[in-house]
Amino acid sequence: MPRSPSKEVDARYKDNLKRRYNLEVNEYIEMCEEQGGLCAICRKFTPRLCVDHSHETGENRGLLCHKCNVGLGQFNDNIQLLADAISYLSKYA
Repeated sequence: MPRSPSKEVDARYKDNLKRRYNLEVNEYIEMCEEQGGLCAICRKFTPRLCVDHSHETGENRGLLCHKCNVGLGQFNDNIQLLADAISYLSKYA
Protein backbone atom coordinates (compact mmCIF):
# COMPACT_ATOMS: atom_id res chain seq x y z
CA MET A 1 0.00 0.00 0.00
CA PRO A 2 1.46 3.40 -0.96
CA ARG A 3 2.35 5.83 1.78
CA SER A 4 0.71 9.20 1.94
CA PRO A 5 2.71 12.30 1.03
CA SER A 6 4.16 14.47 3.73
CA LYS A 7 1.63 17.09 4.75
CA GLU A 8 4.29 19.14 6.45
CA VAL A 9 5.54 21.75 4.03
CA ASP A 10 7.88 24.47 5.27
CA ALA A 11 7.26 28.12 4.42
CA ARG A 12 10.15 28.27 1.94
CA TYR A 13 8.85 25.29 -0.05
CA LYS A 14 5.31 26.68 0.11
CA ASP A 15 6.53 29.96 -1.39
CA ASN A 16 8.47 28.07 -4.05
CA LEU A 17 5.37 26.08 -5.06
CA LYS A 18 3.39 29.28 -5.51
CA ARG A 19 6.10 31.31 -7.23
CA ARG A 20 7.46 28.68 -9.63
CA TYR A 21 4.41 26.49 -10.30
CA ASN A 22 1.43 28.59 -9.23
CA LEU A 23 0.41 25.80 -6.83
CA GLU A 24 -1.06 26.10 -3.37
CA VAL A 25 0.09 23.55 -0.79
CA ASN A 26 -3.34 21.88 -0.76
CA GLU A 27 -3.15 21.45 -4.56
CA TYR A 28 0.29 19.87 -4.26
CA ILE A 29 -0.95 17.51 -1.54
CA GLU A 30 -3.96 16.61 -3.70
CA MET A 31 -1.65 15.79 -6.63
CA CYS A 32 0.47 13.63 -4.29
CA GLU A 33 -2.60 11.78 -3.07
CA GLU A 34 -3.86 11.21 -6.63
CA GLN A 35 -0.51 9.56 -7.43
CA GLY A 36 -0.54 7.57 -4.19
CA GLY A 37 2.55 9.44 -3.01
CA LEU A 38 4.57 7.80 -5.80
CA CYS A 39 6.63 9.15 -8.69
CA ALA A 40 4.54 9.20 -11.87
CA ILE A 41 7.35 7.49 -13.81
CA CYS A 42 9.22 5.00 -11.60
CA ARG A 43 6.36 4.55 -9.09
CA LYS A 44 8.74 4.79 -6.10
CA PHE A 45 7.83 6.55 -2.89
CA THR A 46 9.66 9.79 -2.13
CA PRO A 47 8.67 11.96 0.85
CA ARG A 48 8.75 15.09 -1.30
CA LEU A 49 8.05 14.84 -5.02
CA CYS A 50 9.17 17.41 -7.61
CA VAL A 51 6.62 19.30 -9.67
CA ASP A 52 7.21 18.37 -13.31
CA HIS A 53 6.22 21.06 -15.78
CA SER A 54 6.61 21.94 -19.43
CA HIS A 55 9.33 24.52 -19.97
CA GLU A 56 7.51 25.54 -23.16
CA THR A 57 4.02 26.13 -21.78
CA GLY A 58 4.68 26.29 -18.03
CA GLU A 59 1.87 23.75 -17.50
CA ASN A 60 2.26 21.40 -14.54
CA ARG A 61 2.21 17.76 -15.66
CA GLY A 62 2.60 15.73 -12.52
CA LEU A 63 4.92 14.86 -9.67
CA LEU A 64 8.21 13.01 -10.09
CA CYS A 65 11.05 11.86 -7.88
CA HIS A 66 14.23 13.90 -8.21
CA LYS A 67 15.98 11.30 -10.40
CA CYS A 68 13.14 11.05 -12.93
CA ASN A 69 12.65 14.81 -13.01
CA VAL A 70 16.35 15.42 -13.69
CA GLY A 71 16.37 12.61 -16.28
CA LEU A 72 13.59 14.24 -18.30
CA GLY A 73 15.36 17.56 -18.02
CA GLN A 74 18.61 16.09 -19.34
CA PHE A 75 16.74 14.97 -22.45
CA ASN A 76 15.11 18.41 -22.78
CA ASP A 77 11.65 16.76 -22.81
CA ASN A 78 12.52 15.55 -26.33
CA ILE A 79 10.40 12.49 -27.12
CA GLN A 80 12.63 11.40 -30.01
CA LEU A 81 15.77 11.53 -27.86
CA LEU A 82 14.02 9.46 -25.19
CA ALA A 83 12.87 6.94 -27.83
CA ASP A 84 16.44 6.76 -29.13
CA ALA A 85 17.68 6.14 -25.57
CA ILE A 86 15.16 3.29 -25.19
CA SER A 87 16.35 1.77 -28.49
CA TYR A 88 19.96 2.07 -27.37
CA LEU A 89 19.29 0.40 -24.02
CA SER A 90 17.20 -2.33 -25.68
CA LYS A 91 20.08 -3.12 -28.04
CA TYR A 92 22.30 -3.95 -25.07
CA ALA A 93 19.67 -5.55 -22.78
